[in-house]
Amino acid sequence: MDITSAASIYLHQLGERRPRISDLNASIFPNGGPEPSSLVEISGNRKSGKTLLLMQLVAHCLTRCDVVLLNTSNKIDSQLFGKLLKDAIKASNPNSTTAELEKKFEACMESLEIVNCFSSAQLEMALRALDHYMLLENERISLIAVDSLCEFYWLDLGPEERQRKYTYYMYSLNNLRKICNKFYVSCMYTIDSSFNKNAYESSRSIAVDHKLHLAHFTTGVRTLNNKNILISDKGVEADDENK
Repeated sequence: MDITSAASIYLHQLGERRPRISDLNASIFPNGGPEPSSLVEISGNRKSGKTLLLMQLVAHCLTRCDVVLLNTSNKIDSQLFGKLLKDAIKASNPNSTTAELEKKFEACMESLEIVNCFSSAQLEMALRALDHYMLLENERISLIAVDSLCEFYWLDLGPEERQRKYTYYMYSLNNLRKICNKFYVSCMYTIDSSFNKNAYESSRSIAVDHKLHLAHFTTGVRTLNNKNILISDKGVEADDENK
């Protein structure tokens, strides 16, 4: 057996030991949640609720596994995230006492690693850290979350440089895909809708397993994959009155 195949077997076995999140939030993933190596795209225009939905999903994941959150947008509201996490813990432990819920909350917070990135170079360093040791040393990490994936597009463009947003997006997504495939972890990320519009480079597209598209209309109506939703401090919920 060569070294390459031995390493692949080890990484596969490591991936098999990671907690599963495929039963995550049936209202958002009606056909089943992310399997190992899955990519989850959360797209939408500005202020459509992308970061809120990501925080909500990360909160639910923390009741099952460890999560690494790469924060490039500085839009993560720690107070709101704490509330979403407490709601998720209470929903999955309905019979627990207040003291037990608080203990579970502290354990979930310890299971979350937040890495703040202020440039594309720092984001690449964070991805290298995941590739080189973080995912090897912790078999409880099942999710990498990124808010937002293409945050540094305009900073990376030189004065004379031109690059399509979609090309930049595919380059960034390819780095995530490699890590997900190698370590059998899922990745959720937010992306502005202007980046995933592709009219020219279909051959370079990278398959995304789950696409969650948020829209906010001038009428005040909000949708998730064309279904009406409500947004509040409880997160994203189905709007049952306007189905």
